[in-house]
Amino acid sequence: MSKKNIRILSLGFFISAIIIVLTSLFLPGNHSAEGQTGNVEELETEITYLEDKVAKLEVAQDTEEVEQPKETEQPADEAKEADKKEEASDNTKDETDQNKDDKEPEETPVIKATVTIGEGEPSSVATQQLESEKIIKDRQDFDKFLEDKKYAPLVRPGSYEINSDMTYEEIAQKLMGR
Repeated sequence: MSKKNIRILSLGFFISAIIIVLTSLFLPGNHSAEGQTGNVEELETEITYLEDKVAKLEVAQDTEEVEQPKETEQPADEAKEADKKEEASDNTKDETDQNKDDKEPEETPVIKATVTIGEGEPSSVATQQLESEKIIKDRQDFDKFLEDKKYAPLVRPGSYEINSDMTYEEIAQKLMGR
């Protein structure tokens, strides 16, 4: 190539670069500086929120540490005396606990709820409702039970009265409309 051809080629590259820069700055849909500003504001808001949350968690952790008595090292004689005092207080607590047991046997209240399953909804909708109503303790455990017994596809749409005294099997039978 001659010098003249190289100069014309480089001039073409230079003009192309200028055209690209100008179009990216002035045409609508520019995502350079303006779009970045919104993202920065969102990120700053999120950082502020997370900093507040961390501060609250640190305060909660500090209060838990204050509430929990810290054990200090004691000489052997003092430790033995402290153990004796603890045993005496434990015996007193046991006696009062026995008196409470004699007076009031604790019964867990039976929780009753209506579970509604819509047309085409999976069994997980029912288990989620059961967990939120405190009928079952672990949604995944009940889902696994339904899958293991192959009951999940048999769950039918409708409203069902369920209570916390029922076993998983009884709940599943009820949800299947049996």
